[in-house]
Amino acid sequence: MACIAISGYYGFYNTGDEAILEVIIAILRRRIPGVEIVVLSADPGYTSMAYGVESISRTHLPSVMGTLRRADLLISGGGGLLQDITSFRSVAYYLSIMEAALCMGKKVAVFAQGMGPLRHPLALRWVKRVLNKVDLVSVRDSLSASFLGELGIKKNVRITADPVFSFKPASAEEIETFWKAEGLEIKEQTLAKKKPLQIGIALRPFPRKTYSGAEIFDIITEACLYLERKYEASFVFLPYQLKKDLPLAKEIAARLTRPSVVIERALTAKEVISLIGGLDLLMGMRLHALIFSAISNVSFVPLPYDPKINAFLSRLEKTPLPSLEDLKLDQLLAHLDLALSEEGKTERAELARRIEKLRDEVERSALELVALVSG
Repeated sequence: MACIAISGYYGFYNTGDEAILEVIIAILRRRIPGVEIVVLSADPGYTSMAYGVESISRTHLPSVMGTLRRADLLISGGGGLLQDITSFRSVAYYLSIMEAALCMGKKVAVFAQGMGPLRHPLALRWVKRVLNKVDLVSVRDSLSASFLGELGIKKNVRITADPVFSFKPASAEEIETFWKAEGLEIKEQTLAKKKPLQIGIALRPFPRKTYSGAEIFDIITEACLYLERKYEASFVFLPYQLKKDLPLAKEIAARLTRPSVVIERALTAKEVISLIGGLDLLMGMRLHALIFSAISNVSFVPLPYDPKINAFLSRLEKTPLPSLEDLKLDQLLAHLDLALSEEGKTERAELARRIEKLRDEVERSALELVALVSG
């Protein structure tokens, strides 16, 4: 029986990363009958219960080494693991796990990751050394592939799609069931895309000033107030990582004139899709909130705080947007009006074709993982 270890940002209750893990586990089980899966997690009990897999503490060295010794393959991914913006410790951790597996003679796959930003000279050299030794490197966008090429990665770097594109939209029944269970109002006129609108907000902490000196979250708040006035909009705030996002969500909600809903618990991927499926629009910084909107055929307006947001737009053949540092209120309002217009609805129909293509890319890259185990 094949044994596969999975390393990533798991057990931290980040909805996007948990969705990635769910996809990877589902793919492995579908493609490799009887596969044994062990996930390195910050909360092994939660991970084991949520996904029905063996899970160990990602920081308990004896457990990690024991798992790598019996594994046939280590999968590192997906998400943005190899970056040093949050801290150098993050990239050091994931590279150390990969190097340990390589030293044991194990196969290692870097799967569907977004690369960078990397600024520390040691991090750049370390990534180059490790990725030139692993068995498979796949990235989720062309920017990441270009970055690795410039870094001097000699491997054939595959461009695939973010694994989360594998999810299917929620059915009307699933949407209604979730909204009712959460005590949210989902009215017939909302489902029919009539007033009043239900708009989702997915923000994360970010340095608060634009290049012009304006407060970024003041601009976002003004945009919400505009939507209240023009469209009679109500808001649902969706924190993707509670500890980081919830205080900001509450702060913005308190500044609006109409009652808002703030989700205050960690949602599963399926719950997020059911929530987003009942919205008319999502405005967000969180990448996987935007991906779930695209999957659900819900209009979205990205707030590009990181290059990965524009990389996502490029994958959908959409025009990149200015970064948050360049954000101006009139531009944001124009994007919101366009997303809610008939022209915006027409564009959503074309997105469905592109998303199906991205799903196919995930499946093809999954076959390469299977080949590493099966030979």
